[in-house]
This record gives sequence, C-alpha cells and structure tokens, in this order.
Amino acid sequence: MTMQQNHLVRRILDLSPLLLLVVLTVVFAAIDPRVVSTQSLINIAAQATPIAVLALGALVVLLTGGIDLSAGVGVAFCAVLIATLVDGGLGLPAALATGLVAMVLIGFLNGAVIALLRIPAFVTTLATMVALQGATLAIAAKGTLMLKEPWLRLIGVERPLGVPNVILLTALIVLADGLIMRRTRFGLRTYALGSDGAAAELAGVPVKRQTILVYAASGLFVFLTALVMIARVPVVTPNIGGTSLLLDAIAAAVLGGTSIFGGRGTVWGTVVGALIVSLLTTALRIFGTDPSSLELYKGAIIMAALMADSGMTYAKARLVEAAR
Repeated sequence: MTMQQNHLVRRILDLSPLLLLVVLTVVFAAIDPRVVSTQSLINIAAQATPIAVLALGALVVLLTGGIDLSAGVGVAFCAVLIATLVDGGLGLPAALATGLVAMVLIGFLNGAVIALLRIPAFVTTLATMVALQGATLAIAAKGTLMLKEPWLRLIGVERPLGVPNVILLTALIVLADGLIMRRTRFGLRTYALGSDGAAAELAGVPVKRQTILVYAASGLFVFLTALVMIARVPVVTPNIGGTSLLLDAIAAAVLGGTSIFGGRGTVWGTVVGALIVSLLTTALRIFGTDPSSLELYKGAIIMAALMADSGMTYAKARLVEAAR
C-alpha cells in the first residue's frame, strides 16, 4: 500500500463516526421514511442536545483516563436546585448562578479528592453520585415543579430561525469547547495528561491541578446540561437526567471515537455520537418498539457499533505501524 493510499484509509477511519451516522440514517430511512422527515430530523437534533452537552463533559474526563459517575445525577440535582430556588422566589439569574457555582464546586471537590488523596475516580464519583441522589430527594419537597420562565422558553422552545434555539445554543457550546480543547493550554494539557501522565509531568504539566480543573469542567457541563433540559421541558422532577442520561452521554463519547483509556477523542466526534444515540432512540420509537424493550435494542445496536469502531481503531493502529 502506497503512502497516499495509507493516508486515505486512515482519513476514512477518522471519519468512521460520521460514516456510521450516515449508514444508520439510510438503513432506518429504508425501514420507515418517517425517520428522515424534516420534523423528525429536527426532533433528533433537539433530543441530542442534552446528550451532546453532557457527553462533552464526559469527553474531558475520559481524555484523562478518568470517569465521572456523578454527572447524570448531578444534572437532576442542579435542575431541582434551580427550580426550587425559583419556586421559592429567587430570580432566575440568581438561581442559575447558584446552580453553576454548586456544580463547579462539586466537580472541584471530586477532582481534589482524586488528585490529592489519590482515590480512584470510579470510587470518588460513585460516592458523590449517591450523595447527590440523597440531596436531590431532600430538596425536592414538592416532587414536581413547573418553571414558567419566558427566558427558558426562549432558549429551549422558540424557533425564530426555523429550528429550536436550544440547538443553536448547543452549537455555540460545541464551537466554544472545540476551540478550548484544541487552542488553549487547558485543552492541550488535558490531552497530554491522558496520553502519558508521567511524560506530561516531566514536561512541566501540573498534573494534580489539571486533574482538579478537568473535574471542575465536568461540573460546568453538568450545569449546562441541566440548563438545556429545563429549557426544553420546564417540568422538573427528581427523575430528570439521572443514570440513563449519563450512559447515553458516555456511549455518545465512545461512539464518537473517545478512548476510555484516555488521550484520544474529539469534540466533533462526540457530537456525532450524540446524534447517533438520539437517532437510535427516535427510530426505535417510530418503529413501534415496546418501551420496556427500547433500552435493550438500543444497547445491542450501540454494542455492535462499538465493536465495529474497535475494529476500525485496530485497523488504524496497524496502518500507523506499517507507515513507520
């Protein structure tokens, strides 16, 4: 294989998440054309927004070889906290600011425990998840709250340009995150930490501080996800977000090419992964899949996609070795 052919094949493998999205769309459209109707595609994009935003937070953590199991429950806690404060008479801006500070602080504490006490991320964030579950139920005294805020409706429901503003908001978040991860010291250090922590430390990267910042960033994305969810659906319950959303977000990141061992992953790939997860959910519902079996079929399809992605990653590694 010539160098040019080798480069072409590697480029195709890099685009594998997008190719998978296209293939699934074509297959589902052949089964039922309603999947690719204009309204259905808009709904798929809108439903992908909270998955994509939380998956971007998962991406940052996964790049370092860590994981944040508290993120999904953190979305529920943040949403309930904001709704409770607004219901109690606090203005929306102040409630949002409180939610933002709370989630960044929780992420900061997670990172500090992991970096300074060297307790594994899995254990640390699992404990935080349990604590947040209890805190969510404790502050959700009324069970269900309705947020009748015009600004939230403007963000999540209104569509002056033909698509819901929440899609445009998510696009801005994605663009900003892409620039941060590729153009700033924070992003470059995060990739370095996941690729080889020891080498990064020898190169002058403050590993402990960077780890803390990474989990604080995860908290920021938890807040942004809660904002997206309460803007789309103003009915807030303790069940909003949760483990199901976390699993969708991690699946989106991995489907988008992120390695769970750290050092590899892209923002655009993660967004494509979120669209794949949303497409699967929407298509299965259109096909009339029994709700009790929805997660089973979705999980099976995601597993098959991950196996295919793993095969492509292996092929790419072999091509890199052959080129040396």
